[in-house]
Amino acid sequence: MFYDTLYRHNQALAPDGLETLPAALHALNAAVDDCRRAGKSLARDAAIILLVRNLADVAERSAPSVADLRLRCAADRAAVIAAPALLDIAGHSVAGDHAAKRTFHYQERRALTRLAEAIGLDPDTARVNSTLGTDRDDGTSELRHADIGIRVVPRSFLPDSEISFHRCVGGEPAGKVHLAPMAELLDPAAFSRRLAATIGTLGALRLAA
Repeated sequence: MFYDTLYRHNQALAPDGLETLPAALHALNAAVDDCRRAGKSLARDAAIILLVRNLADVAERSAPSVADLRLRCAADRAAVIAAPALLDIAGHSVAGDHAAKRTFHYQERRALTRLAEAIGLDPDTARVNSTLGTDRDDGTSELRHADIGIRVVPRSFLPDSEISFHRCVGGEPAGKVHLAPMAELLDPAAFSRRLAATIGTLGALRLAA
């Protein structure tokens, strides 16, 4: 059912009280919802376009230097890379939280790729992938190699055991499964030494030993 209202039109024509970024952004988001309920095109709706221009004007007044904004954005991006969300998410379920699940497994694949490089695995023989599953489970990320298997989940049944790893023979599990907390994976050099100490010097792991 489509129906239109006056809310977005009123605010677009008289944007009093929309002089701050939070207020201007809230008004635009509310207008987008109104426009969709009315079945109107966002790209052609006059109220939407006016509120977008108002938001742009407010942003220009609050931070006129584009170069400064780019520097700040780059610094914020570097901070996120330096302190990934893995430790914040570890120990919590991400089932049903698509954003948290996507973030966790994306960062987990990066961490496993760095680990594979640290222990000297040939990238053509090591596979890193994720299985996100349904909204009822947390998903898993894995590093698979003929000599080693590493599996990571956001939350384990046991505390500080989000990582499980084991020796493989020809890609098949062969040996004891070892457990480790998420924090250890963020230090590839230290974790490669743990692998060599627990699993032994097998395949490319001789480099780590």
